[in-house]
Amino acid sequence: MAGARSDHPPTARTETPARQRDREHEQAKLTELLNETRILLPGTEVFLGFLATLPFSQQFGQLDAPRRVVYVCTFFSTLLALVLFVVPAAYHRLARPIRHKQRFKVFANRFLVAGLVPMSVAMVLAAYLVSSVVIDGVAIYFAAAIALLIAAVWWIVPMLRMHDRVGRHQRRRQPSERPFAAPARGHDRIRAAAEPRETSTGGA
Repeated sequence: MAGARSDHPPTARTETPARQRDREHEQAKLTELLNETRILLPGTEVFLGFLATLPFSQQFGQLDAPRRVVYVCTFFSTLLALVLFVVPAAYHRLARPIRHKQRFKVFANRFLVAGLVPMSVAMVLAAYLVSSVVIDGVAIYFAAAIALLIAAVWWIVPMLRMHDRVGRHQRRRQPSERPFAAPARGHDRIRAAAEPRETSTGGA
């Protein structure tokens, strides 16, 4: 029917260069997000696998009831983090094709950030559990130190956007480096302009 609107996405022949650049930019951002997911998954899987083997060891029977509660909380926190980290890759595979990549990126990023919450809890609890078995008296201090470190580098530093401050510091240093390169380029231009004259004079 004439005038009907097509629901199909534009092909490579019909889309404009600006639309093609936007599509390639969205695809690059989506690939970057999925690569970040692949970085988070291996460490979480190894950590969960280590926790899963602890109940089958002989030393696990020596843990008292409070430490077993800490272990259970650590295990399920890690398991929840792994489930949340897998969501973007699983959703991307099952819901293909993803036409609105920017919306999917926002959707997937929420799951990655949500997964960092139980992962942070699991790391602190694991630090307390291990240190309580080795040195019981200072376990709470080790766990508090790990909690402060994770809060700083995983949460506070990104929220303050510290990379913007590093970029401003580098831009302030760049203008002072430019004047040293300018005389060399000017000298090369003068020398290049004088060479043809010397050749023509010698030929005459």
